[in-house]
Amino acid sequence: MMPGGFQELLDEFLLEARERADQVESLLLGVKTGSPTEQRESLARAKRELHTLKGNSGMMGFTDLQQIAHTMEDRVEELDLDAPEIDSLLTSLDAMRRGLEAIRSTDDTTPEAATDKAEDQTEATLEQMAEGTTPDAGSSVRVSFSKIDHLVEMQAETLIFRNRLSDAIDQLLARLAQLSDLPAETLRELREAADDVDAARMALGKTLNLVQDQVTEMGMVPLQSLFRSLGRIVHDESRRESKSVDLRVRGGETPIDKTLLEAAGDALGHLVRNAVIHGIETPEVRHRRGKPARGTIEVSADIEAGEVRIEIRDDGGGIDLERLRERAREVVGVEADGIPDVALLFEAGVSTRDATDIGAGRGVGLSAVKKSVDSHGGRVRVHSEPGAGSIFSLHLPVSAAIQRSLLISVDGEEYALALSSITETVALDPATIHEMHHAEVLRWRGTLVPLLDLGRLFGTAAARRDEGFVTIIEANGRHRGLALDRLVGIHDIVVKGLDGIVGQPAGISGSTILGDGRVIMILDPASLVGISPSSLASSGLATSALASSDKAGTSSV
Repeated sequence: MMPGGFQELLDEFLLEARERADQVESLLLGVKTGSPTEQRESLARAKRELHTLKGNSGMMGFTDLQQIAHTMEDRVEELDLDAPEIDSLLTSLDAMRRGLEAIRSTDDTTPEAATDKAEDQTEATLEQMAEGTTPDAGSSVRVSFSKIDHLVEMQAETLIFRNRLSDAIDQLLARLAQLSDLPAETLRELREAADDVDAARMALGKTLNLVQDQVTEMGMVPLQSLFRSLGRIVHDESRRESKSVDLRVRGGETPIDKTLLEAAGDALGHLVRNAVIHGIETPEVRHRRGKPARGTIEVSADIEAGEVRIEIRDDGGGIDLERLRERAREVVGVEADGIPDVALLFEAGVSTRDATDIGAGRGVGLSAVKKSVDSHGGRVRVHSEPGAGSIFSLHLPVSAAIQRSLLISVDGEEYALALSSITETVALDPATIHEMHHAEVLRWRGTLVPLLDLGRLFGTAAARRDEGFVTIIEANGRHRGLALDRLVGIHDIVVKGLDGIVGQPAGISGSTILGDGRVIMILDPASLVGISPSSLASSGLATSALASSDKAGTSSV
């Protein structure tokens, strides 16, 4: 390992250098859209950041990084504010980032080795600066998360034991309520003691809730770390597409669980890139439509109903649903007729663009967004108006480890279902159940919703149940009713993954441990709304004839 003192200094240098490089990039991108006063202020701040970078690099002995910062400082001084050309500066920043990454990733044991590797890397990148290589999009913070991760794990275990204690106290209170053959004074003393235990349980629960909130907050980082990279995406893609696009961001201080940061970053990158390539029109088309030549993409974030909501809004041409469905029939086939219009955007291979290039593929990006968000217990909503633009909303859980869930019972087995996926729960009425296309549907709020009996899905029931409840879930723009026996209650659960040997059973996303030590399965809403007769038959879990076309489904996206 490197000497401790140098290693600490090196870590601090790398962290600060990356932050200053990100700041310089944001300032340079702002130069293209700000007023003359704002432009001058941005350039002055960029020069100050570069000057500090130059000095710190020289102090650490990284002379090539020092040279890049010096060259950039001169180029910033020479910028023409009437027509600022910043591409070469952004390319230089890419070279600097590669040099920083080379230092960070060195596995040699001496300070000289770190310096040599950085110089080798930056010498090579200085020769290739005109090529415009895309930088690493990783993010850094000043706090190590290793101890916080361990604290989050301990907090999750605390929740399990808290639930176990609560169940034990409930059982004790129930037993005491049944006692009658003890002396009255003894019963009174026991019940008073039990009341004291119950009061202590409630006080402990409130305190643990506060601790849980604090621990969750400690494991979160602001979305601003992701928002910084979006300006570069908009700049590069709009230049490639010959479009003029402004980016506006709001809510960068909104926190997100660091374990969800990568998923959110991937999704944001795809959606913003999609807005530039597919959403915003060229200046000529916008002029014909009476719009300003420059398009606008707005990215905002906030906490809503216990979820992190990130909205990407553009003022482009909207989604061409006719073209989308035409392409979907070519790729997906006739099955596309049963999928809500906007949900077709997330089908793999479906794209309204005929040609592929470095920025636009064949419907892979949005499909990847959906899969990533689904796998983390989130969802995507879409709204589009022809000629007025589109809105994509990402909804992600605040915590990846603890999930607010409804516990349900089916044929004596209990399952957990994320509250965020539930639209409504109603009493099961056989008169509202019909058969359509060899599948059962439920008449609900003036429409027909595909119905799935969980007992028949998991092989615990041979026939459709005629009493109980139906929970309406929503995922990927589709609704589905789940027939079950009873509602157990709402609980905070600790999300656990499935053993690799088990694989990924249909309709299941993970497991959790209840207070009494039982392990139960966590249902996967995205999987449940997409289950087809063929998948049921191949899994051997049930014999339900559920229509894959989902023709009775409605889109609420």
